[in-house]
Amino acid sequence: MIQSPELDSPEKQVLASMSALLAKAGLGYQGKFVEFDGRRVHYLEYGEGPAVLLLHGAGAGSAIWFRQIEILSKNRRVIVPDHPVFGLSHQRAYESPINDSLVRYVTGFMDATGLHTVDVIALSMGAQAALAVAIEFPKRFGKIVLIDSAGLGKAFPLIFKLATLPVFGSLVVRPNRWGQDSYFKNWEVVNSEFEDAELYRQYAYDVTLTARHAHAMRASLRVITDLSGQKSVFTDYELRSIVNPTLVIWGAHDKVFPLEHGHRLAQHAPNSSLYVVENSAHVPLLDNPDEVNDLACAFLSAN
Repeated sequence: MIQSPELDSPEKQVLASMSALLAKAGLGYQGKFVEFDGRRVHYLEYGEGPAVLLLHGAGAGSAIWFRQIEILSKNRRVIVPDHPVFGLSHQRAYESPINDSLVRYVTGFMDATGLHTVDVIALSMGAQAALAVAIEFPKRFGKIVLIDSAGLGKAFPLIFKLATLPVFGSLVVRPNRWGQDSYFKNWEVVNSEFEDAELYRQYAYDVTLTARHAHAMRASLRVITDLSGQKSVFTDYELRSIVNPTLVIWGAHDKVFPLEHGHRLAQHAPNSSLYVVENSAHVPLLDNPDEVNDLACAFLSAN
């Protein structure tokens, strides 16, 4: 852990909107910073007990888990990083190939915070990172909960594939409140008017205003995708090698990564099971937080 750095004005706004979202779950802001591999990573930490690591997807940051932190921290130590390019962490783009970059980041963060083996709950790109670590370093994780994971097929939203193109790409990733809200409404959730949706939208938008975020986001997208879709897709052999007990959760109406991807993962990972959350899109933990909490807590506590 390092001394908290001086935040610039956009970062102070991220901190404010993050804190407002956490407060809705009765959580005071408990953030720290750590440096490793030339990165400055911000993370949240709550509770005591067996450690569980929460890995968000390619948007907003750690506070997206506010309803999960609220429940899990009652009897677990909950560690929730802002991945590079998101939240209050460094705007350092990911490197190619994306899975290797994700493994270096996650294991580096775990080493820097003294986490040897943890349970993990992960969403989208965070779930891709968890899969990559489980394949290469299975003993770093205990149980794994994967929610609407990336890395399981070529499918990827057209708007993000277009972001890799010259000129047009800069228009896609620049801060745009209307575009941010449109993506939230049409891709992330089924019900865009859920309680606290306005606070979440503000938080997600504020993250895009941080210095060099647009540049780092566009550079990272070039590593993740091209016009043909996702560049790094796990093979059947890799999925069959996963030994950790794994719960796969998928939104029935996910238009980012189709449900078929979840079926593929559950079919090949030998110790896995799939649960489909109805009336949910790409982020079931926003659409149906209580259902996701019940599933995750029951799975993690089972013998």
